[in-house]
Amino acid sequence: MKIDFLGNWPEFIPELAALLHNEWADLYAAAGIAEDDLRNILLQRTSTEQLPITLIAVDNGLLVGAGSLKLDEPGSKEGVSPWIGGLYVKSTFRGRGLGRDLVLALESKAKELGVKALYLSADTAVDFYLKLGWQVLERVESFGVRDVAVMTKRLS
Repeated sequence: MKIDFLGNWPEFIPELAALLHNEWADLYAAAGIAEDDLRNILLQRTSTEQLPITLIAVDNGLLVGAGSLKLDEPGSKEGVSPWIGGLYVKSTFRGRGLGRDLVLALESKAKELGVKALYLSADTAVDFYLKLGWQVLERVESFGVRDVAVMTKRLS
């Protein structure tokens, strides 16, 4: 298993856009983001040295997971940045620590870029992030379709 920049694997952009759009279809629909729009957003996250950035997990040449460092999280909390978002692991690869590895890699890259604190919004994964040292700031209703916890973590 290898974690790398999406920019090194642009051929995965269509597949990743489809996976993410399917996983959070209600939020993307409420935000007015079609799958084609998401492909364009992912194209903007192919940098390796400035935000926004997407990291992917690759196993034997196959895309198995991803996560992004992004500048905002529409529908959550205004005025704070940057965010971890789009953390996704294919179901057949879950339970192996890959989600944790992606979060730690994203935190490490953010720290390398001088980021002092990160934010994210989570609905079903709050306990997962709490175990990784994240704290709940508040709960909000994202786009009126999901109750999410806005979480933060200081990077030392």
